[in-house]
Amino acid sequence: MNRTVLRVEWYRWLRTRRAIALVAAFALFGFVSLLGAKYLPDLIGHSDEIQLLRIPDWRDGLQQYVKNTGFLIAAVAMILAAQASAVRATDPVGIYYLSRETSPVRVYLPRILMAATVIAIAAALGAAVALYECWALFGSYPLPAAVGPLALQAIAVVLVALFAAALAARLSSAAIAAAITAAIYVCCLLLSTVPTIAPYLPTTALQPTVTPAFPVAHAAKSLLPLAISTATSLALVLTTPIRTIKSSA
Repeated sequence: MNRTVLRVEWYRWLRTRRAIALVAAFALFGFVSLLGAKYLPDLIGHSDEIQLLRIPDWRDGLQQYVKNTGFLIAAVAMILAAQASAVRATDPVGIYYLSRETSPVRVYLPRILMAATVIAIAAALGAAVALYECWALFGSYPLPAAVGPLALQAIAVVLVALFAAALAARLSSAAIAAAITAAIYVCCLLLSTVPTIAPYLPTTALQPTVTPAFPVAHAAKSLLPLAISTATSLALVLTTPIRTIKSSA
């Protein structure tokens, strides 16, 4: 792959401020989410109507971060990846690409790879901020049990974003791709009420439960269907020839 093309895609993420917005969102949630979990007892401590069953610990802090980022930030990452990957035949840049290139790999793969790279870096930064904040607020904690759910969620966020990016590239529309992905997410939320299905849903990987021991097998169950769906959508978009725009001259 031409490194110049990847550099162009990187500058597109910088110039449109998509990369800055995504990194800032992950870092902000990594900082604020744990503060809310830590100081919740102080906020409601003087209430006679609401009583906490136990004092929050490191699991509650990370769980709050996972809960917030697994919905809001995952949606932002999905939309940004779809916007970065869609090539519309009505835009000047889209006309330039689609009138000169027939290979979907050369047109879409650099966009999809750069989207995955930026989202993975942002998710890793947000997780690092959350882990540091967890240590600063709650003290020491078992590192494997804390890193496991954050790593699982980061992988799930990247896969969901790649799924939306592949749809956007195939349909040439970020809005339609985001709407389809959101509709699938809502369906998964409804299905998550069924105990036998819930472990295999992407929503479980996006918002994993923080426990004293990270369940690797349970994590694999929630990640495998999402990985298969994403790989299938990527294979479809990267193997379907582009219908090149013909010049009228």
